[in-house]
Amino acid sequence: MSIRRRRRDESGMLSLEAVMVLPVLALLLLALLEVAGLVRDVLVLHEAARAGVRVAATTTGAAAPTAAARAAAPELGDVRVRVSPHGRRDGDLVRVEVSVTRRVGPVSHTLRARSVARVEPAVGRLPGR
Repeated sequence: MSIRRRRRDESGMLSLEAVMVLPVLALLLLALLEVAGLVRDVLVLHEAARAGVRVAATTTGAAAPTAAARAAAPELGDVRVRVSPHGRRDGDLVRVEVSVTRRVGPVSHTLRARSVARVEPAVGRLPGR
């Protein structure tokens, strides 16, 4: 068999291989983008938890820490915030947990982040004490 004849027989092989590999590469790229989006969401959630616990360590109640956590992560949409304990005194540990649900394809994931801080001394003090 001559070289010229062999080249004619294999002339479409490269394009056929590319057509078979391109969908696999596209799926891998989409999966990589989805994972990168989830990692970004987790990092934003951690920052929201830190912002919420900073406010919770210097205030009383749950409204201000909840607002601070949601303001730190506006791109996540419906962020659930849980502050405990609601009534805080000097030296108590306050916890802020934030969570959001994300879908990756047909699967739902609940992403969570939690931050803990000690309540600042001036928070639980009443005037005149």
